[in-house]
Amino acid sequence: MASGAETLILTSIPKGRTKGLNVADRILEEVAEATGLREGAAGVEALVREVNRAGAVRLADAARAVRLPLPVATAVRRELEKRGLLERQSGLTFTESGRRWASGQLGLGAPLMLDVPLAPGPLTGALESLRQAVEARMVDAPSTDVTLDQAPCTADTAARRVGLLYRSGALEGRRVLMIGDDDSISLACGLLSKVVAHRPLARRLAVIDIDARRLAFLADMAARDGIAIETIHHDLREPLPPDLIGGFDTFVTDPPYTLDGARLFLTRGVEAIEAGRGQAMFSFGHTAPRERLALQASLATLGLAVTALHPAFNAYVGAAILGSTSELYELLVHARPEPGGHWAGAIYTAEINPKEPRYRCTGCGGIVTLGRNGVPSEIGKLKAVGCPTCGGRSFARGRAT
Repeated sequence: MASGAETLILTSIPKGRTKGLNVADRILEEVAEATGLREGAAGVEALVREVNRAGAVRLADAARAVRLPLPVATAVRRELEKRGLLERQSGLTFTESGRRWASGQLGLGAPLMLDVPLAPGPLTGALESLRQAVEARMVDAPSTDVTLDQAPCTADTAARRVGLLYRSGALEGRRVLMIGDDDSISLACGLLSKVVAHRPLARRLAVIDIDARRLAFLADMAARDGIAIETIHHDLREPLPPDLIGGFDTFVTDPPYTLDGARLFLTRGVEAIEAGRGQAMFSFGHTAPRERLALQASLATLGLAVTALHPAFNAYVGAAILGSTSELYELLVHARPEPGGHWAGAIYTAEINPKEPRYRCTGCGGIVTLGRNGVPSEIGKLKAVGCPTCGGRSFARGRAT
């Protein structure tokens, strides 16, 4: 989950990969303008992506998959045919030049067959291979910092999130920014490319985070695996570095547990999307009705439209404050606010609700405070090492007497 100093660290980035990576090339813009498509270049690209994944597809099926009315999809198809990119042969398909264009300009390759379950559970095929790869690397991850509301998701969740990113068209050929990444989703994206696709998927993969330890871990893993990940050390309460504003097509965030933390991380994500048109994946805990309404109001204010909501999608290691699960939102970005300034308010749970996490040892009755005086910051780890007084491993919520 969340982490959110101005040192820029670039890790394993091939030359020429960080500039001029706009997926919506001139042809997409021209077709969108010629057809008056409200969805703009992104709508044209969605149809092209569906053709790429299907190989040969009925126009009606492609239009349904990308949520375009059939007459609109027909107009888009005609414009692409005029340009020699699509043709009809047992269904809608690419011409040879169209295939080269989709690959070279849009970054679309051979489709991956991914079965993405929408709830935690056993994975199969490519996603199980990805889960195993992620899990093996998470062993070396740094300890969580509860003051930053960190609670890493499970390897299963990381694999399913990345599978959903790919399936929704938010990863392949995209410039992707992780707004905080103690969940190691950037690493999982890179491993999907390496272990499953055997080719680069994202055009640009970057992480911005306040935790230098987490960034060093991701940089080290990326170097070991030959994955291109940019790591940017930055406190999101400060304005985004100028070269990140408008530089991405997709952002992913699992912010602090607080509404203010969510607003800040979402704001920085929206600021990073080019021309205010793109996609996002946002995870947040289950909330009471009043807080849910406030969250929905924030999404609307930021120009974020919910296209899908997956309850209990995310599972976490620890995170008792969330019941160890949270919801996942798939979002479209329709606007971009003016780049924001310094954020003066509190965003982390410990700042807003500074209750000390105290436990009573059921053996000796001693009270221990997580994260203090050498005591582990998570109850699970405390149980593993035992009470500092008597060594007991059974604890109950407690308070000083």
